[in-house]
Amino acid sequence: MMNIKAMLTRRFYVALLILLLTGYVFKVSYFQESSEAYLFPSIVAGLMLILSMISFVREAFDLCVDDFKPIPFVSQIYAIIVMILGVAVAEWLGMYVTTCFILLFISYRYSNQEVKSKRIANSVLFSAGFIGLIYVLFSVMLNLQLPRGVLI
Repeated sequence: MMNIKAMLTRRFYVALLILLLTGYVFKVSYFQESSEAYLFPSIVAGLMLILSMISFVREAFDLCVDDFKPIPFVSQIYAIIVMILGVAVAEWLGMYVTTCFILLFISYRYSNQEVKSKRIANSVLFSAGFIGLIYVLFSVMLNLQLPRGVLI
């Protein structure tokens, strides 16, 4: 049963707003005449809709755990700068290489593991797995050409 107290929180209204926005994005991207051209936006919008539904249900039934530790904005500046630099050099360096460097830096920088070797290994595994996933998604399944760059 829905928890009335949970429904009156700011987080509930944020989850509801996100659910409504992603529902609209899904409607706009899915119901188009040229379905092939809108395949990727439809997939992304569908995934966003599913995740926002999960978030909404968690908020509505008060299933959220309050163990989230916010990261202060000042410490996020490193990631913002790296992402801006990545966008700036993606055309020259290549999408996959740039994304790999960004993921390596961010996952290493914000990892909470104390052991440096584990931190590096997990960052490399995460980055390689994610790069493999976006390669399969963009190059194999959707047959899209991403900026190759000088290294690939």
